[in-house]
Amino acid sequence: MSEVGITELARVTGLSVAAIKYYVREGLIEAPVRVSANRSDYQDSHVSRVRLIRALIELGGLSLADARTVIGAVEDPGRTTHSVLGVAQRAVSDSSIDSILTAADGLGHSSLRSLVDVYRDAANELAVVELDWVAQADGDRDTQAEKAVVGTILGDALLTAVRREAQRAESARRSHP
Repeated sequence: MSEVGITELARVTGLSVAAIKYYVREGLIEAPVRVSANRSDYQDSHVSRVRLIRALIELGGLSLADARTVIGAVEDPGRTTHSVLGVAQRAVSDSSIDSILTAADGLGHSSLRSLVDVYRDAANELAVVELDWVAQADGDRDTQAEKAVVGTILGDALLTAVRREAQRAESARRSHP
């Protein structure tokens, strides 16, 4: 793709021209290269960034402010991948295990507590696989940081979708023995 104008960037990313201009003003994407008084060129990096922002907001459920914080962490060369992972986790995790279990208790479903160890075991196995996936960037900090964000935020959405798929299949199996 190399260099394109804002209209083409909007077409390729599915975002409106106004939204792209807003993202530039807000610092979510880098300002384009100005080539004339009425033309600015956007690079492949702009396409990647717009797609990441859309994924964080639309699929990950992040607010624009949280997306800005996460993007800032990805772009900060002083942050380790571990630090970026923490920023991404804080952006999506506003509930602690204790608060969730307290809510379940209040609803009369304290037996949900019996599933915590099963969830924890599955999550521990998943964490190893996910962090191995992040590490496959062979020491490239920028790629690792972005993969940590994608794996955390989109991984949560993917895990939920896969879990629901498995629940539907198991429910159907139990309904029709």
